[in-house]
Amino acid sequence: MNDALDQVAELLRRECGIRLDPSQYTALRSALARAVPDGDAFSFLRAAADPVRGPEMVAALIDEVTVQETSFFRDRRQLDAIAWRLLLERALGAGSGEIRVWSAACATGEEAYTLALFAAEAFAPAEPPVRILGTDISSGALAAARAGIYRERSLRAVEPALRRRYFEEARGGLGVGERVRQLVRFAPHNLARDPIPPLGEAAFDLIVCRNVLIYFDGETVERVIDGLERALRPDGMLILGSADTLYGTVRRLARIGAAPAAAARLPRAARVFRRPLGRAAEAQAPDSLDAEACFLRGVSALEGGDASTATAALRRALYVDPTFGLAAFTLGRAHEAAGDPVAARRAYEQALRTIDLDDKRHDHLLEQVHLEDVATVCRIRLAALD
Repeated sequence: MNDALDQVAELLRRECGIRLDPSQYTALRSALARAVPDGDAFSFLRAAADPVRGPEMVAALIDEVTVQETSFFRDRRQLDAIAWRLLLERALGAGSGEIRVWSAACATGEEAYTLALFAAEAFAPAEPPVRILGTDISSGALAAARAGIYRERSLRAVEPALRRRYFEEARGGLGVGERVRQLVRFAPHNLARDPIPPLGEAAFDLIVCRNVLIYFDGETVERVIDGLERALRPDGMLILGSADTLYGTVRRLARIGAAPAAAARLPRAARVFRRPLGRAAEAQAPDSLDAEACFLRGVSALEGGDASTATAALRRALYVDPTFGLAAFTLGRAHEAAGDPVAARRAYEQALRTIDLDDKRHDHLLEQVHLEDVATVCRIRLAALD
């Protein structure tokens, strides 16, 4: 059975760039059970090989395995940094009368509509000169995005005044009002396989592609990043998710990482990338019995390119607190930076053993990065080190 699951996982990697390792095969079996009538890998592979039924079966499985959990105002600190009027000034300078925005891998549409809402606020009371394209690989997610009706879980971060201004009562929840809806259109797009930018699309002033790269293999990540950068106008702005910067194989992201506030200045070819695990710590000598101080010293040293100092500090953090999963993950990154894949594997395995999704002790260090994302990146790195 595992041979068949291996083939299904490889098919998914080719079709949408998502890499699944054997530790995720239980979830893959569940996805198959939901996606195909017979619900097993063998029947799926037979159906996928059918030139008539195959594309539909593959699309159904992709809908099941792609992550569509999102919400309005997610990682708001990044979006608050968008300088909409400066983007318009530069768009006008390029001969365009509007800001072109692409929300890539937009899932069920909350992010695209959030961008439209922020633009409406920035240009109020005037009509915002903004056009937003939301794309996703999942046909089911796009159908939900076009419907634009959301329940409380998606809207929990939207304050009452903005709900009254931009939403309306609808059967099953709150519907996106016309003032926001008219700024957004949705279309299917596969980041792993389709041209970037999408066919027929001109360059964009702003591209938002958040927390999807961590599910791709390293080669796909590099290809997607190259495509996104080419899809920008010369003074355009690319925003990646905080979790994406955890993916240590994309070394150039770490090299050019900048705090989100840098977006307000929008220098030429600006890129808004979160530093791994938040802002860099000050390189102060830590208290040897303070696990967090040792951890921050390690993060600072790693971001400064000193893998040796980072390794020593992070080992000390784990000596003081062996359950500090975040430190174990960062130690894995430090070992990879030092060229020691065996030690990196041990550290990532320790991180997976010790990360507790209910542990709130280190939330102030994570900022907008979620422990689920850290665990996902650990699994990706372990698969890459095989």
